[in-house]
Amino acid sequence: MATSLNIQGTVIPYEERKNSRSKRLSLRIGRDKVRVTAPCKATKREIREFVEANQDWILAHWVKIQEELLNIPKRQYQDGEALSVLGQSLELKIMKTNQKTMRLRYLKEEKKIEIRLPEGIALENQNEATREILGQWLKRKAREVFQTKLDQVSAQMGVSYKAFRLKEQKTRWGSCSSKGNINLNWRVILAPEQVIDYLIIHELAHLKHMNHSPSFWDVVGQYCSDYDVCRHWLKVNGDRLTL
Repeated sequence: MATSLNIQGTVIPYEERKNSRSKRLSLRIGRDKVRVTAPCKATKREIREFVEANQDWILAHWVKIQEELLNIPKRQYQDGEALSVLGQSLELKIMKTNQKTMRLRYLKEEKKIEIRLPEGIALENQNEATREILGQWLKRKAREVFQTKLDQVSAQMGVSYKAFRLKEQKTRWGSCSSKGNINLNWRVILAPEQVIDYLIIHELAHLKHMNHSPSFWDVVGQYCSDYDVCRHWLKVNGDRLTL
C-alpha cells in the first residue's frame, strides 16, 4: 500500500508491504520513498506505532539522502567528458554533422564513444538527445553482457534460471522470483565489472535459497569472496549510476 508520511512538515512517499518470510517489522529508506516491511500477522496499529516510534530516525535519514542526491553532479554531455562502463573510462566524442539523424559508434580500441548529432539541433535539445542515444546503447550493451554472464555463472553454480529481463528501477539492482525469473537493472552496466559479477551471483544464489539467510550468503561467498566490498560499493555509489 503506497501513501505518504508527514513528519514535521516534510512529506515523504511511504509504502507498506507484508511478507510471509518477515519475522519482525523493518524500515528501509530509499532515494524516492520509505518502505516498511511487516510480518503477515502484523496489525495496522502495530505498523502505525512502529512508524511513529521511528519518525525522527526516518526524517533524519530521508533528509540526508535527499541532500546527497542534490550534490551528485549532473552530466554535461560535452566533448571529452568521461563515462565509466564496466569499470572502464570511455571518452565521449560529440560532434555535429549534416546528417539528419543521430548516430552512435563505439570505438573499442580507442576507448571512445562517438556521437554524431544533426547540425541544426537546438542547444537546449542537445543534452537530452545525447542522453537518449547513450541510454539506448547502454541498454543494448547491458542486455548482451548480463545475458552472457548469467549463462556462464549459472553453469558454474549448477543452477538454471527461467528467463532474464532488463529493468529500469530507481532503488533495486536485481531480483529473482520464485519461478526462476531474473531481473537486472540496466544501470549496473555503469558499475565496475566485479560489482556486476557480484550482483549476478547474488540473484542466481536465490535459486538455491529464496532468502538472505547465512546459507544464502555462504553460496554467494563461494563464488564471490569479496561480496561485502561489492555490496558496500553499490550502497555508496549506487545513486551515481545514472545518465
